[in-house]
Amino acid sequence: MTQASENWSERRRNAAQRVAAVLYGVIAVMTAEIAVQPGEFGYGEAAVGALLVGLAMTATRIFVELVKKETEIGAHLPLGKAGAIVRDSLLVMAFPLATAVLIVIAALSTAHWQALLDDVLYLGIATVAVVGFLSSYLLDRAVLPALRRAAVWLVLSLVLVAAKYWA
Repeated sequence: MTQASENWSERRRNAAQRVAAVLYGVIAVMTAEIAVQPGEFGYGEAAVGALLVGLAMTATRIFVELVKKETEIGAHLPLGKAGAIVRDSLLVMAFPLATAVLIVIAALSTAHWQALLDDVLYLGIATVAVVGFLSSYLLDRAVLPALRRAAVWLVLSLVLVAAKYWA
């Protein structure tokens, strides 16, 4: 583990964690997309499905963060202090919401299902790389470690793509 740089701050740590929260929604939608076959659902069903997957992952993040915080402080978290965790966890919905909007646009433009599924997957891969970069860069403004993280996360997200095409 490396030493914290002089650029590190509590505000930057919080910002990096908020950016990383988006990752829950991205990976959840990408994983669900693997199982979807072209034309299996209507556009409306697919949009609602993306939002439901996002809600499930938002709830998961809230639960995990609450338990993590409670174990750090050694006590139950007062409801008032849980509000920040809930607010930050809503960022999980960013990608599922973007996916639902993309599906609605695809429906209006009569896009083919295969193109839509590919678009969601490629948008997810790009988002993973951006989130990887930002979650590192926001901590200490160091570009090289941020690029390294983005590249590693990009390669790991390609495992989901490989799973889809090898399944």
